[in-house]
Amino acid sequence: MPRHSLETIIPVRPNLTCSTALTVVFGPVAVVFALLTAVVYGIADYSGGRGSRLASSFTVTFVGQCAGFVAALMLAVFIGDAVPSGRDLLISGAAGVAGSLGLLGFYRAMASGSMTIVAPITALVGTTIPVVWGLVAGERPGFLSYVGMVVALLAVVLVTDALGVQDKRTPADIVVLAALAGTCFATIFITFDYVSPDAGLWPLVALRSVSLPLVFLVVVSTRHPLRTRGEATRWALTSGILDSAANGFYLIAARHGLLSVVAVIASLYPVSTLALATSLDKEKLHSAQWVGVGLALVALVLVSAG
Repeated sequence: MPRHSLETIIPVRPNLTCSTALTVVFGPVAVVFALLTAVVYGIADYSGGRGSRLASSFTVTFVGQCAGFVAALMLAVFIGDAVPSGRDLLISGAAGVAGSLGLLGFYRAMASGSMTIVAPITALVGTTIPVVWGLVAGERPGFLSYVGMVVALLAVVLVTDALGVQDKRTPADIVVLAALAGTCFATIFITFDYVSPDAGLWPLVALRSVSLPLVFLVVVSTRHPLRTRGEATRWALTSGILDSAANGFYLIAARHGLLSVVAVIASLYPVSTLALATSLDKEKLHSAQWVGVGLALVALVLVSAG
């Protein structure tokens, strides 16, 4: 079986046949893969959150990182792309530092707080920072994006119940962890935007090569076990593999679209997280939080449309 490069499977140049076909059938390639990123990220986050309720969030993150590294390495070798430049590997390594810190904080927040609170906060923070970065870099997505940013701020207030509706306030430490995780995930979005188009999937391997030992050091230093058992293992493995898959989808999307658009669409991932949390875990939202979730989606759509 011949070995194919990533560009053969998903061409970077828009005038090639595969890319054109995807655009005609499904819409712009960047939008298609950004949406795939959102769906898979959301499922991965739900899986990691479930696993963190059964075992240490640090251990779940480590097991997931191991699975993600193996999956990314096998896929990169199978596709057969040449190893990228040192610059691309360095950028991807920086993303690995941010990713490991983000997952540690995110899963810890998901384990101790409601998924329906943590996921939207993380998504909104993770969306706003890349949009601002894109604007500073010269991108001009339009008036609707600015409207979306204002709506997003209101959504955060309602989702986190900052107004104290029904006397159900989100603990401050959970909000901080979710916001920090969002900042780390935004860093991944930004750094991947600077990876060369011909780097293939090796940036995912470089990312895991850095994040895996960092998480290992955290687990060892905090005296948490290095392995999970039973159902926790299944959730951890699922989260790690899907997280790497989502990163791969994002790499493809970033090569075809603007950072300010792709990052916003990818940050729709709380939709699938919330869907799983409300259907499988029977989590409940009160009316103000539902309004906040709705406004969060409206904000993301406005920013991408602008």
